[in-house]
Amino acid sequence: MVRRMITRSLYVAPLLLIALWLWNGTDYAVSGAAGIGMTLLNLLLAAKIIGSVAENTPRLLLPAAMVALTVGLAVLTGIAFALKAWDLVYFPVTGFTLVGTHLLLVLWEGAGAYKVDRNTASVQPQKT
Repeated sequence: MVRRMITRSLYVAPLLLIALWLWNGTDYAVSGAAGIGMTLLNLLLAAKIIGSVAENTPRLLLPAAMVALTVGLAVLTGIAFALKAWDLVYFPVTGFTLVGTHLLLVLWEGAGAYKVDRNTASVQPQKT
């Protein structure tokens, strides 16, 4: 699932970065790239935590999801503080890109989870 999200981000990232560059130059493009990188890191980290727990002890899946959320937020906060302290990015662009890319990739993945059979108007789960 995360591999598909990363592949899809490779479609979206160049378009977003070119648009940000055209809008306000290199600072915005670098800030957008940082936001996309932080998004992919967060999704990868959560997938590793949740995936390993799901394979080994599925009954601990909910606590693992809470740990993945907490660890992901802590890592993103640390990266954000470092980027802000070193004044490497324009942070509003990084923040909007981070949130927007998360939403886009998760909704895009969710939209492909079910296949609609138009003949019978039934919804069938997709095999992942």
